[in-house]
This record gives sequence, C-alpha cells and structure tokens, in this order.
Amino acid sequence: MKHLIFIGPLGGGSVPTNGASVKNYHLLASLKQYYESILVIDTECWKRKPFVIVKLLITILRYSNSVYILSLNSMSAYRILRFLKGLSIKRKIYYWVIGGSLANWIQEGRVKLAPYFMANMIVVEGDSMKRDLLKCGFMNVICIPNFKHISYLPKKSLENKGIRKFVFLSRILPAKGCDYIIDAVQKLNGEYESCYVVDFYGVIDESYKDDFMGKIDSVSNISYMGFLDLRCVKNYDILCNYDVMLFPTYWRGEGFPGIVIDAYIAGLPIVATDWHLNKDIVKNEETGFLIPPHDVSTLIDAMRKFITMEETKLLMFSERCQQEVANYDVNNVLSQNRLREIGLIE
Repeated sequence: MKHLIFIGPLGGGSVPTNGASVKNYHLLASLKQYYESILVIDTECWKRKPFVIVKLLITILRYSNSVYILSLNSMSAYRILRFLKGLSIKRKIYYWVIGGSLANWIQEGRVKLAPYFMANMIVVEGDSMKRDLLKCGFMNVICIPNFKHISYLPKKSLENKGIRKFVFLSRILPAKGCDYIIDAVQKLNGEYESCYVVDFYGVIDESYKDDFMGKIDSVSNISYMGFLDLRCVKNYDILCNYDVMLFPTYWRGEGFPGIVIDAYIAGLPIVATDWHLNKDIVKNEETGFLIPPHDVSTLIDAMRKFITMEETKLLMFSERCQQEVANYDVNNVLSQNRLREIGLIE
C-alpha cells in the first residue's frame, strides 16, 4: 500500500488548541483506519522548529510515489505547492483548505494560480468557497464540511436554572468579537445583570491578554474559565450546562469554525455573525441567530431574546442543534464510500 504523507498542524505534541490542529486531529484519526503507513509532518509552530522544514524537504524528495494531504493555512500550503511545482515528479496531492481566505488571496494577487494546479483535488469547507474558487478557474474543487468524531450527545434539561448562561469558546482575540461581547454585556447589565452570565473558554492571544483580563475584571457577570479540551467527550457535559454560544467573529481567516459543531453537540444555539461560511451552517432562527458583523446593537438584541426566552422554546432550539450535528459526524462526512469516491482509498 502506498504511503500517506500528512502535512499540517497537529498541536506540536501538546493539546490541539486552534481550529486547524483540532480538525487535523479528527481527519488523521479517520484516515488511520484505511492506511497501514502514514508519515505525519506536524507543522505546528514550525518557525521555531527548523528540523520540521528539514523533515519536510527530505520527505518530499524521498516519497514521490505517495498520496499527499496538505491541511494547513493558506500561505504555508502555497509555499509547499510552489516547491512541489518546481520538481519534475508528479505526486497525488489533496489540498485540504484551512480557513476561508484562499479565493480572496488569489483575487488580490497575494498568491499565484499556477502552484494550486499541482493539487489533484482542492477540498473546501463550504459551497460559497467552492463557487469562489470555480470563478478563479479551478475545476478540481469539492466541498467537504468540517467534521468531528461524535460519539456522545449530552442530554439537555428543562430545569430552569434561574439565569441564562452564555459561553464563548474559541481563540480569545479581538477579531473573534470578544470586545463586542464585553461591550454588549456592559450595555445589557443596566437591565439584566442578575439574569445572565458570560463565560469565556480558550487560549488568550498574548498581545490581547492584559487588555482582555483588565476589561472583564470590571464586569461582575463575565468570567474567564481557561481552556476546555473537548477531545475528552465528557467535557461536553460542561459545555451542555450553558444555554447559548456567542460567536460574533470577523476574523479574516475564518472558514467553517469547529466550535459550531461543538455547540451543536452540546445542544447550544449560537449567536454568530453573518461572516464567511457561518450563514451556511447556522440556520437563522432555527439553530441560532445570524447578526451583521461589527454590530453591537444586534448582538445585544439577540442576547436579550435568549435572556427572556421561555425554557420550552430554548429547548426546541437545543433539540434542532443536536439533530443538525449528525451532518458533521466524521463517520458520515468521511464515509468509506466518500473516501473511495474522491480517490483517497481504493
């Protein structure tokens, strides 16, 4: 059987803490059942690890008759594809696009088209991304949504806890909308301070840490709860204790955020910005509310709706979320028939 060469971030030996490494963790776990030999090149923090580049170059030169999966950010993938283009040996390459900015980069001239034609197949996370790349001249684009191994759905309760519990679960930085959440809470507190709380989970960006902690220290009903490792499925019981997820992102690299799947597993409707692929995966007024980017007033309105919502209606939102999540179970998304159809297995 041919080697599979897997290139992408996987946490660098630590717990995966960003969307790319979490996705790759699930992708690699799924592929291992079909390949006897997989050579992994973990590119997490590669700039601080020169040996990763050496290993990558040796691997590319040594294994020409292999299947390659590139699952990394746009610029890293571009550099590797450009290098492969300079070699005379054709390889079977699947470029699993991370994030949603590739078409924009091509249209803006930040990257050239030619290296991407080295890929036998370009795999994107949403139909709008596929349409954008088709407009750029590619014919080898397929859409496979984000996915996770879903083995457990926690049971939501009708019990009225007395307060509404909101949660943010992502990297903590301004472009994920954290400042907008803090602003919304400060404005809502005049009327509803005792009626709800907001907890933040995630790794705080170093450049934002002092600013973020300083802001939330002054707000009584906002807390930072650390990092929640959802590779441990029982941690979904923690997430399930919340009622609503907040995600007012405007991060330029956003694709199909894995945290939407996490929210659905835990039965949490989500308040998300109509940004990149969010409109493809958040069904407005069914699995949450879509709001315009950079609009605190509509974020406040959506939060107010959930604060004042009856428990039975909230439970209906929750049930729809847990029904929807089956569409993103890796066993359905990357079924044996699907992998065979795209040529990853025989």
